[in-house]
Amino acid sequence: MRIVAAFLCLILGASCSSSSSDDQSVVAGLEAKVEELSASLTASTESEAALEAKVEALQLKLEAASEQMKSGEYIAAWPDDYQETWIEICTLIVKGGAEADPSAAPAQDICACSLNGLMKAFKIREYESWTQELKDAAAAPYVSLCWYL
Repeated sequence: MRIVAAFLCLILGASCSSSSSDDQSVVAGLEAKVEELSASLTASTESEAALEAKVEALQLKLEAASEQMKSGEYIAAWPDDYQETWIEICTLIVKGGAEADPSAAPAQDICACSLNGLMKAFKIREYESWTQELKDAAAAPYVSLCWYL
């Protein structure tokens, strides 16, 4: 019986010592995984902070663009030479009707006012992509509004 008990103690001791090193390798593996997850979480948090900063910057740009839209500051988006040419052509077209109507504003004023309305409503890229018929239709309400300045 003593031999069996001693043998069992030796077997248990051997298995405990071997499982202890196995446990240590498992613990070491788990510690490495925790460090990896911690680093990943830190990187994720930093990425989230960077994304939040980008979102804030884009929101500021959007707010600034909205303010420009409201105030009319974005008018400069239409090149000056384009604006001058548009007003010259419009003036030639409108001149006869404006001169015939004594209560009408001067043709150049009607055209400048109409162009301001168009520039507030449409981007030049959008406007330029249209046919002449559509451009004329887009300008018509502004010409009517600006006729009697």
